[in-house]
Amino acid sequence: PSYSYTAIGNSNNKKDTQTNAAIDFCQYLVRDGKMLENELEPYLPSKNASVLTTQSLGTLPAGVVPPHMLQRNTTANEVGPPPTLLPYQPGPPSNYLEHIRSGRKMLEEQEETDTNAAIHGNWTIENAKGRLHQYLQKNNLSQEYKYTSSGPDNLRTFFAELSIYIRERNQTIHARENGSTKQIASKSCALALVRQLYHLNIIEPFTGEKKKKQIEKTTPFRVTVSNDIVTELDEVIKLFNIQPVMINEQQANGSLLNPQILERFPPSERRTTSSIIQWVPPIPNWNPWIASNIDEGPLATATMESISEDLRHAEQWKMENELKCRLQERENLPVFTYRQQTLEHIKKNNVILIRGATGCGKTTQIPQYIIDDAIQHNQGAFCNVVVTQPRRISAISIAEHVSWERCEDLGNSCGYSVRFESILPRPYGSLLFCTVGVLLRKLESGLREISHVIVDEIHERDINTDFLLVLLCDMLNAYSQLKVILMSATIDVTLFRQYFFNCSIVEIEGRTFGVREYFLEDMIQLLNFQPMNSLTSRKQNNKNRQLQDDDDDLGYEDSQADDIEDVNCNAICGKEYSRQTAAAMSQLSEKSLSFQLIEALISYICSLSDDGAILIFLPGWNLIQALLKYFQQHPRFSKLFTLPSAPQTPSTKLKRSQSMNTNRQEIPVGQSVASVTRPSPGFMVTFDTREEFTNHDIEELNIQLEKKLLPTDSGSRLSR
Repeated sequence: PSYSYTAIGNSNNKKDTQTNAAIDFCQYLVRDGKMLENELEPYLPSKNASVLTTQSLGTLPAGVVPPHMLQRNTTANEVGPPPTLLPYQPGPPSNYLEHIRSGRKMLEEQEETDTNAAIHGNWTIENAKGRLHQYLQKNNLSQEYKYTSSGPDNLRTFFAELSIYIRERNQTIHARENGSTKQIASKSCALALVRQLYHLNIIEPFTGEKKKKQIEKTTPFRVTVSNDIVTELDEVIKLFNIQPVMINEQQANGSLLNPQILERFPPSERRTTSSIIQWVPPIPNWNPWIASNIDEGPLATATMESISEDLRHAEQWKMENELKCRLQERENLPVFTYRQQTLEHIKKNNVILIRGATGCGKTTQIPQYIIDDAIQHNQGAFCNVVVTQPRRISAISIAEHVSWERCEDLGNSCGYSVRFESILPRPYGSLLFCTVGVLLRKLESGLREISHVIVDEIHERDINTDFLLVLLCDMLNAYSQLKVILMSATIDVTLFRQYFFNCSIVEIEGRTFGVREYFLEDMIQLLNFQPMNSLTSRKQNNKNRQLQDDDDDLGYEDSQADDIEDVNCNAICGKEYSRQTAAAMSQLSEKSLSFQLIEALISYICSLSDDGAILIFLPGWNLIQALLKYFQQHPRFSKLFTLPSAPQTPSTKLKRSQSMNTNRQEIPVGQSVASVTRPSPGFMVTFDTREEFTNHDIEELNIQLEKKLLPTDSGSRLSR
């Protein structure tokens, strides 16, 4: 039978690599019901083995007493005979060197041993390379192998690659094999190609004799003979009584192939899972975050039960006073009320959708609930959670915040992985925050040992998120044990629910406070703001526009107004506002941002006695830089701690923002509401231009829809 499963094994030597791959495939057969679990137990570590303790001890050779026996049988007063020492010999012993040579020879013999040659035309590693070179020379094909190597110098593995184009079949065959030397790698590669040629009926099977060079066949040609020669030949035939053989030209040539059919086989079923990404549940001796076997340390031979037991014990001992205080803070979040309900939905369903109001704590708490519940029920080794975030800022800051809540350092039970930067957690019972692109790259080699996939902020739809949801939907049809959790604050529930098989929904209420919105007309009338005169205003606008137009990331698309009549909508003002407000509105251009108005607003807010931070949203990175440059020259606000919060912000500056005191006046500046990566209780005022810059026309429709939701989300984040 054939199986659409690719077993993976890796180690620092070939033997252990093959063993790991064989165990991986046997575990797949056990999960598929094709093999009994007790048949695999002799090749797995004992279930009684523990990660931290070893109960059984081996026996030493005769005459050597182990230390624990010496402690039992001797006392401090007893003095034994002096130890017998072996005579000094320069260099290693001869039998040791002979053992190394014999081991190397045995390794080469094992690489050249082939037990399946009979079903492949008797082609082996010894005779295949010569036959391949004959075929390549006859067809004028290249004979150059491509060699690569990997591993340290003492355990280096060589790889040989070669591709051949077959003119008769209009097909290209390829082979890539490895070996301890370049010669063995090239022979193995040639063997793989020769066997492919044999099964394509292009070369003959090996019979033990070298094939003789065939005489080139010439095409027959017609010869014209005169009548006199024909008459002379007839006389010679009659003279010697030769009877010519008459050839029947109408007789058809018979086929030498045997038309008898010995047995008919049913057509094989079409494989439908070959295009689906392979998924494997958590298994022993595998690190899912680096996609590799564990060769060293206690986890290399530990069972899943012993790992789960150790995780539970470690979690029970970790009960400091600081951790208890942080647990109480987590219990005050609204999502804690829905903890048990959410866990029950996850256990009963393969996919659920969690819709929680902004600030309820679903992003930081639900992954921890899953991990903690598995560890408490002694199933920690069978639980690994990956959480996707739309931006690298969110992935890094949330991972650091979760580690802070658990009183741990990054890399223990929580970690993150973004482009060019990663801090990976432990192999079992852990959660990883990453961007959508990082998870898509991991899916290229399969999703192994990941029990739960959480896709956060799915309402921010882009091509990567949509592609990830398509892959997860196909995987849910093939693998019933995979768990997928979709989360968002503002989302069209009907659309995603229909796509994911009418999945169940968990509604989580948030904890928000009242937010009052003031529009541009309100601020101008409240502050009695009057723009500069026309000449000064034109110079300042040109200066601001020069700051904003350093590159293509403008925040305002001037090209959109080329085909549309240039109408200043700011001149349209309601009757409830004064004439001075309407006049000031008409002097403000929609294509540029008034930094003087922002300055007046900040001055008014700083004059209030309330404490709190100020948050500003601008549509582009260049506008953020221009605003910061403008306030750096200000005599009063240049000393305020300003912080750019955008995707281009380095992680070092981001860590500084998390350590700031929110009671002081500070002005973080971001591109959108998503720049606020996690809740902060210190924000008091938010400035939002409610415009977004895009350089992809295909996303224009989605951005228009998001603009209706972003102001609500902005108010929700401020209301925390």
